[in-house]
Amino acid sequence: MTHADIWLGDSIELFKKFKPDTIQSVITDPPFGVDNLSNMAVTEQGKEYATKILNDENPEVAWDIFQQVMTNLMPALKAESDIYIFTAHQVLEEWLVWTRQFFEPFGFTRKAILVWQKDGPGMGDLQTWGMGCEFILYYKRGSRDRTDTRRNNVLSFPQIRPGQLIHPHEKPEPLIDLLVKHSTSAGDWIVDPFVGSGAVVRSARKNGRNSVGMELDPVRYERAIKKLNGGEGAGMDFGDY
Repeated sequence: MTHADIWLGDSIELFKKFKPDTIQSVITDPPFGVDNLSNMAVTEQGKEYATKILNDENPEVAWDIFQQVMTNLMPALKAESDIYIFTAHQVLEEWLVWTRQFFEPFGFTRKAILVWQKDGPGMGDLQTWGMGCEFILYYKRGSRDRTDTRRNNVLSFPQIRPGQLIHPHEKPEPLIDLLVKHSTSAGDWIVDPFVGSGAVVRSARKNGRNSVGMELDPVRYERAIKKLNGGEGAGMDFGDY
């Protein structure tokens, strides 16, 4: 039987609970530092869900939190392990530099920049080009035996429809499933230190992996736990767009 759980609290402190050399993969969608707030929600319920992300006010704040969290997590990662970090085009340049400088001393090398191709324009300036993709920085350490086929770095998956979201940055589970299967085997441990909607933990459970996710925001934590345990949540009804 696999373990799948979401913890409420500060990832920096909670990571002290992990034993060394136990985690096979980190898959996470941290605050980017773009101070994003969707202005597309039209109902009161939608506006309640479309709130700002904690520690997202600027790239420096977001990176400082991420760096502290990952510093405490590094001892728990196995010698052969993978890390996936979602980020946004507005701060891609900074995160490419910062993550390379941070991870290389730990033996991790950036092997790819994955592109999640959406089926719509996504968030962005409503008067010009929408962003129909997101970027995923892929870091690898060691030479773990492959458990998946070699794939294109462009991953095409539909976005979750607004009325079904419980988090403004919620990722579709088929996308997370692919990352989970590519970098872990049944029974391996996966951690998401910025769990948000809980998609990584749900995917890990479904695919027979052990997982723990951490969430600092108590409201988002309650929604993620509800969805993990089978509840759907109210969703973010943006109306027509």
